[in-house]
Order: sequence, then structure tokens, then C-alpha cells
Amino acid sequence: MKKYLRFLPVVTFVGVSLLFLFLTPGKIVAYIGIENAYVLIFVLAFLGGLTTFSGIPYHLVLIGFAAGGLNPWILGPLTAIAVSLGDCTSYLIGYFGREIIPVRLQNAMQRLSRIQEAHPRLLPSVFFLYGALVPFSNDVITIPMGFLKYPILRVMIPLAIGTTIFNTGLALVAVYAYDWIPFVQLNN
Repeated sequence: MKKYLRFLPVVTFVGVSLLFLFLTPGKIVAYIGIENAYVLIFVLAFLGGLTTFSGIPYHLVLIGFAAGGLNPWILGPLTAIAVSLGDCTSYLIGYFGREIIPVRLQNAMQRLSRIQEAHPRLLPSVFFLYGALVPFSNDVITIPMGFLKYPILRVMIPLAIGTTIFNTGLALVAVYAYDWIPFVQLNN
């Protein structure tokens, strides 16, 4: 059973991709319902933040729901809050998992600690930029900062603001780009 669970993210990604290939985003949102769609994207984004380096494709669903008519100004902050709540667990893994981290990695973390001590205002800016510009897992930030016992609010607030900007921008692009992509129009 365990060997099959590792394929769950891939199967989920392929399944959601096929769903959006054969149905228009508007039909999917109409089938799920607007309120349920907001709940579903919140849960997916939370699971995306909760699982370390996950393959939960909440960005794909965010794009589909925005193109399907959900409000991008609600989708962006909603998903950022959910991801941030999930990312708190990654921070706690780093915070309480210091003992199990290999010595070589601990040395790298100590170098990062020296950079943080030399430039205390640099890291929140880096967290914000990472959240606003990088579509990858926030665990790259939260686990090391938990390891260094960097204050959780100084990590999560700029990261959440950056993630809000990224997700809102992604949703807005989906709304306006949907009409411009000829391939998508095949299903209408």
C-alpha cells in the first residue's frame, strides 16, 4: 500500500489536468458550486502547505477556478491564508527537528544564521520576494527558519503577503488569458 501512496500526487495532478482538459472551467465551477469551490481551493491550498514538498496542484485548480468565474481578488488571499496555515507545520518541523538534521546541513544552517545576524532586515524582504515570485514550495524557507528559531511571524507574514500577490496575480492572469488561448476555446 505504501508504494502506491507515493504515486498519489502524480495521479491527482494527472486527474485534475484531464478534468480541465475535457471540461471548461465554467462547467466545473457550475457543477461544484461557487461556495464549494472556495472551500475546495482552501482545502487544497492548505494541504499544499501542510505537506512538505507536496505535489498538491492547487495552482492548477486556482487557475481553473479563476477562469471559471470565481473572483480572483478572493482566490488569491484565500489560498495564501490556507498555504500559510499549512506552512506553519513545516516551520515547526524545522523548529523541533533540529536533532535529526544531518551535521553537514546543520553547518549550512549556521552559515545562514550568520548572514541573518549580519543583515537582520534582509530576510523578511527575501521571504516576501520568494512568496511573490517563486511558484515552488515555501518549505524551502520555513523549515530552515524554524531550524534557526527565527521568529515565526517574521517568516510567515512577509511570505504570506508575497504568496497573496503571486496567487492573486496568477488568478488575474487566468481570467484575462483564458479568452486569448485558442486551444482552451475548443471546449466551449
